[in-house]
Parts: sequence; C-alpha cells; structure tokens
Amino acid sequence: MFGKPLSQRSLLDKAIFASVTAMLAMNVFVLAQQLHTTPAFAQAEQSASAQLG
Repeated sequence: MFGKPLSQRSLLDKAIFASVTAMLAMNVFVLAQQLHTTPAFAQAEQSASAQLG
C-alpha cells in the first residue's frame, strides 16, 4: 500500500487516505480553535463545569 504511487492505488486505499487526512485536518482545526479561546471564556467554562459536577 505504501510502496505504490498514488495513481496505482486501489479505490479503497484512496478512501482510507482521504479519511485519515480529513480526521487529521479536523483535529488540527479544533486544536487551533482551543488555543485561541480567551482566558475569560475558559474561566467561565471551567466554573460552569465545576457547578455541574
């Protein structure tokens, strides 16, 4: 699977590659969103979860 060029791979191999790429992209996007939260929002979110638990 890893030794062949992309044009010679099967449709299943291409689907697996697309799925893994999409999951990685989503994880990077979510991580970037979490890093840009303001401290006030993070504190409010933390106190709200503390009240629930």
